[in-house]
Amino acid sequence: MKTIKYLIAIIFLTLLSRPVIAAEEAIGINFFDLAHTDAGSPTCWGSGKGYAWVGSPTTFLNCTGGTNGGDVPVSMSMGAGSLVFTTTRPGGGGWCNIQFKLDAGHSVNFLRYGSDPMLYLRLKWGAIASGSGFTIQLYDDYQIWNSYYIYAGLTGPYSSYHASINLSNYVTPSTTDWQDVYIPMSDFLANNHNLDLTRISFIEISATGNYSATNTLYIEKMKIIPDIANQYTDMVKVNQLGYLPNQRKLAIVSYEAGTVSPAPTYFQVKDASTGSVVYQANLQLKTPCTSSWNQSGDTVYHADFTSFTTPGRYVIYCPELGQTSPAFDIANRTFDEPFRDALRFFYYARSAQEIAEPSAEDHTRPAIYTNNTACAYDYDDNDSTHRYDYDPNNQGITTRDVAGGWFDAGDLHLDIHNNVTTMWFLLEMLEQQYNKLGPRVLNLPESDGQTNDLVLLIKWELDWFKKMQNPDGSVHFIVISETSDQSRQEVSDISTGAACILAGTFAKAYTLLSNIPSMQSYASDLLSRAQLSWTWLTNHTSPSNYNPKDMYGNTWSYGITSSSSFRQYAAIELYIATGDSTYRTYFESRFSSANTDMQGITAIGKGEMDYAETTRPVSSTIRTAIRAAYTTLADTLVANANCSPYRIPIQSTGDITWGSSGLIACYAYTLLRVYAWTGNTTYRDTALDALEWISGRNPVSRVFITGYGDYLHGTDIYSFYWFDHTNPVPGYLCGNVNAYDFLYNYIKYPWKYYMNIQNASTLEPCLPWQAEACYLFGYFADNLNLTADFNLDGTVNYLDLLTFSQAWLTTPADPGWNPNCDIAVPHDNIINFLDFAVFANQWMSQ
Repeated sequence: MKTIKYLIAIIFLTLLSRPVIAAEEAIGINFFDLAHTDAGSPTCWGSGKGYAWVGSPTTFLNCTGGTNGGDVPVSMSMGAGSLVFTTTRPGGGGWCNIQFKLDAGHSVNFLRYGSDPMLYLRLKWGAIASGSGFTIQLYDDYQIWNSYYIYAGLTGPYSSYHASINLSNYVTPSTTDWQDVYIPMSDFLANNHNLDLTRISFIEISATGNYSATNTLYIEKMKIIPDIANQYTDMVKVNQLGYLPNQRKLAIVSYEAGTVSPAPTYFQVKDASTGSVVYQANLQLKTPCTSSWNQSGDTVYHADFTSFTTPGRYVIYCPELGQTSPAFDIANRTFDEPFRDALRFFYYARSAQEIAEPSAEDHTRPAIYTNNTACAYDYDDNDSTHRYDYDPNNQGITTRDVAGGWFDAGDLHLDIHNNVTTMWFLLEMLEQQYNKLGPRVLNLPESDGQTNDLVLLIKWELDWFKKMQNPDGSVHFIVISETSDQSRQEVSDISTGAACILAGTFAKAYTLLSNIPSMQSYASDLLSRAQLSWTWLTNHTSPSNYNPKDMYGNTWSYGITSSSSFRQYAAIELYIATGDSTYRTYFESRFSSANTDMQGITAIGKGEMDYAETTRPVSSTIRTAIRAAYTTLADTLVANANCSPYRIPIQSTGDITWGSSGLIACYAYTLLRVYAWTGNTTYRDTALDALEWISGRNPVSRVFITGYGDYLHGTDIYSFYWFDHTNPVPGYLCGNVNAYDFLYNYIKYPWKYYMNIQNASTLEPCLPWQAEACYLFGYFADNLNLTADFNLDGTVNYLDLLTFSQAWLTTPADPGWNPNCDIAVPHDNIINFLDFAVFANQWMSQ
């Protein structure tokens, strides 16, 4: 008896020591669940979220009283707030289709929430009409492929698919009890296997049966969840790309405040393959400086394992929570592959070129807009409201060759303005990261084995810029489809801003490319063109800015309304390229205070950064002012990262908005430049915070670079030219969390406003953001341009072969592993025939 009492006591104490996981649910897709949103207490569910379509004699009691698209009523007295379906269907005639959409029907990827997720409904009836029933249908957005085929000049057609089930197969109506209903997606697929679960656009509930009495159904929850348990399993957030051995290594343990008791106290690093504990330390509770930095709603702990440096593959485990992180690597080349993939984005974004093997690397697509070789202007030659006369001698010229370039974002236009940031950051990489790349590293179609692939990647866009420049130095702004005919595009009129950007970009490119022997002639042409556009600008100062309108008279969204700062940018770059004091004087006479804005369609901040770093003679006062402004910004970023438990390096909480991935990567650039000036490692580590936010150490535990992380923690992109969400092109940076988006209707807490919904404000890629991320990954990446000269004697010979053979078929877990022998790109952490092919290609080379 005494032994039994002891056992009971031990069991009781053990139970007390275990955490009590309260109400935190897994992150799912909330079509309706007011308790888990910031939507408040609505009386109707509409405005793009719910529509009721009704045909007589069927009735549905909606908010607006109409029969077409009426809002769905909400009763806050039922549960935590419920949808109200009040219907009659006399004679079984008419129809009643209630559709529930996310953001007016943008599609969402259900498979990011589980391999066989479930539709979860919490239901109760207010009145049961005999003979009443409902079907539930899912509709996909597969018709988007039609647009893709039109762009590519091909034929479809594709159409949307839908699948349906009967609600009666899963629940018996009750007016007394709330009932939880779980419908697996596999049941919908059994009805129609063509349904595309990666892009579901809406859920439709339809009344069925024959009933004259009123039927009332309450729906408190309508969600897509991973399984019936629906428990939150992402309490441990890590940089899912991995960690460098000798850099700071930080994971985060977090959960919705009030859902765990007692609090966790320690964490462990475990070998991912064996499960053995290799490191253990205490968790550190982090609190925000002010309430404005507490928009995740989470209790947050830091798990610092910087002192653990052994390369390998690991997970973070929190025993008191019973939760494990996604797996990650500790390795010197952790960021090499993301760096390469991020740069290859620009190849995949090419217009007018087929993405084909062997360069496609399993992501092929047909060429889009090859007819841009004869692209029409969007205005008539005799239209005096436009600046550029493309037919001055009445020779009948109505088209020009503008084939090439990069698609701006998820959409398909090409423009000069939004490339100012893109090209500047890529050229910064050419200056600072040139030796990290080399010939054939990016596997471009034009890779020649001699020229650094970064040069060739940049040259593609420089060549397109040339096509947009006119013989007098003026530059056209944009190429876009403005009409309903999506198979063709038009060239806009010129813009002053475009001439400034071309002049500054070409001058900066000249400075760098002129040092490469094979590119000197090309670079000289760029400088001549830059000076030509500057001459055009100096001849067009009244008015000083010309911002064209489209063919319908509307102002362009990417327009530049004042070219003053852009002219200064061009002057700075031309001064650095030529040393001509005229350009220096132009800028210095107009300088008043430093501008540190380097994001989006801005130029002067980038020019001032180059001014502050050039070896040309400059005003020491202005240089000091510029560096001081950037240092002040960097100090603000560090302070705010310390204020945020998630360590987000931003200027204000308002930065968690559309495109925040790019903005945060851009801030990282400033931090890294100030680190280079000061040697203060705090700036470098805060830049690493930016990289890790993008890479999964964030409140939603998502990797915002496509093709990385496991599928449940990965991301999609919003794109009109890449659609396969089951085989995503790796390396695309998507928009990130948007705390000011429509998602407040579906998700609780602003810093968790994220789901894989095909909407530009959360998932869109963008050229400037991508270039900023490339710079960031490249900074922390190793050397992609590896040589087989392992012994560093200047020749790839038998000594190198001996070294290579000793590492043959090893991985980082093996005693004979030699990372220098993993020379195939991308690196795959095994020495095999891919590496041998590179070795053989370099055999006996100097």
